[in-house]
Amino acid sequence: MPRKTGVQENRGHTSTDDFITRTYILPILADKERRKSITDEHRANPIGKPGLAGKAGVGHSEDLRRVLDKFRRAPQAGKYVMVQVKAHADYRIGIASGVRGKPLRMLPKSFASQDDCEHGIFLKRVKDIMTLYGVR
Repeated sequence: MPRKTGVQENRGHTSTDDFITRTYILPILADKERRKSITDEHRANPIGKPGLAGKAGVGHSEDLRRVLDKFRRAPQAGKYVMVQVKAHADYRIGIASGVRGKPLRMLPKSFASQDDCEHGIFLKRVKDIMTLYGVR
């Protein structure tokens, strides 16, 4: 079987994403104070708040935006997603297979609100990236 090319293995994207992660994301996550700050900020406002009645929306800090943008670039295979099991009462984290039509793998922990589930996903992603890059 012929060897795959760099394009087929998506090496350009992978190398660029690794550079961005090491340069812009890991310094935030490796600094305990910055990591605590974005974790607290995300817990209080996981998805941002839109502006209402002429008032400005509530966005996220630069550090949190950078980390969230990194998470959004993740491939579909293995990505954490929120699943509503029971309306307004039971939310769970699913793990996408990356294959259309293949069911999610569901994690057992239940969350009482969308915001709690979104924050649970955030914490899992932070832990995963820190583990992958050996950050303590």
